[in-house]
Amino acid sequence: MNTTLLYPLVLFLHILGAFGLIAAITLEAIGLRGLRRAVRTDDALVWFGISRGLVLRLAPASLGLILITGLYMTATALGTGIRMARVGPALRQASAGPLSDDLRRALRDPILLTSLRTRLAIVLGVVFLMTVKPSAVVSLLVVVLATAVGLLAGLISPRRNRNELRAEVG
Repeated sequence: MNTTLLYPLVLFLHILGAFGLIAAITLEAIGLRGLRRAVRTDDALVWFGISRGLVLRLAPASLGLILITGLYMTATALGTGIRMARVGPALRQASAGPLSDDLRRALRDPILLTSLRTRLAIVLGVVFLMTVKPSAVVSLLVVVLATAVGLLAGLISPRRNRNELRAEVG
């Protein structure tokens, strides 16, 4: 599929997932309101069915859609998705032997490492949040700090191996 068409489609699905999550929360609020006002068991069961039945299907599907599309958009916004999409065909078309200078440059693009380190820092931050369960303000601070640490880690140049040094020396 053409990447110029793919990104807007993924963005649409991402927004659709957000609307689905809002709808799930709204249904849960309506169900909870009905449950709190119920005076008979059968009334409570109807509201419970609305609250649990629909929400348990809609919320996870919406969250999954938000997550998958968000990861795609993050990868492409940082340039990694498009860069890696270009590297794959170039590697398949390359002849056996040494890599071309252009291909070597593409494989050593600093944004690839920065993106990887940033995403890793964010994942570790999320795992921390899942474990500690701090307040909303602290959670926001942790995510911002994790992103900053990942971006700063991306600025640290990777160690060079002997083959890279030999190629530069000749």
